[in-house]
Amino acid sequence: RESRMRVKELVAKEIIDAGNMRDDGANGSFVRTRGHMIVDTSLDIHGSALSFLLSRAKAPIPRASGSGRDRGGRLGTAPLRRYIDGIIQRQALSVLCKYGGAPMTRKECSDANKIATDAINKITNLRSSKKASEDFSNKGNNNITKRKKALRSLESHFASFDREKRRIVSALSTGVKNQVVISGLGILVQCKGVKGTLKSGDRILVMVTKLNAEKGLIEVELAQR
Repeated sequence: RESRMRVKELVAKEIIDAGNMRDDGANGSFVRTRGHMIVDTSLDIHGSALSFLLSRAKAPIPRASGSGRDRGGRLGTAPLRRYIDGIIQRQALSVLCKYGGAPMTRKECSDANKIATDAINKITNLRSSKKASEDFSNKGNNNITKRKKALRSLESHFASFDREKRRIVSALSTGVKNQVVISGLGILVQCKGVKGTLKSGDRILVMVTKLNAEKGLIEVELAQR
């Protein structure tokens, strides 16, 4: 989880102007203050303690797929936002405090896991569809006007060098489907020519293979990892 949060903050710093960076996540900004880190640590401790107590009581633990401790998943920290967390807290009250009825069986926990996983998959698919439809839209600092301005700046940079030279720039992997953000420009683009998947947070070199500032178009391929 810490690695994912660190990369998210790095990507936001590349995309959002420093003067527009906020700590509430508005318009794609993302920055963690000491207060955020204290809350994060407190929730980690809560989830770890809850997992330990339920495991010691040999009680089944409802979990959504992909939310295990190996991925930094938390346990029962957001019952108002996540269905599975409410179920986990109900199980904890029943097992540890003898409150709220009989503990859930393994079958009931498995059914809850399936419901939560199906919901997460549907939400993920919906977000992916929404993101695809918003590409090149007027949203935050990645709107088409600012994108064209950044690409014109890149065209001018390349024009000052020998055209025969390869057009190499640095980029940061976002960890999402080989998407990268061009360093210094804050432009998000899909990186081609990748065998496998780029690791989240990787600093890489990419070669610009197509560039048309007036159309807001840029294509890149991996040059060096």
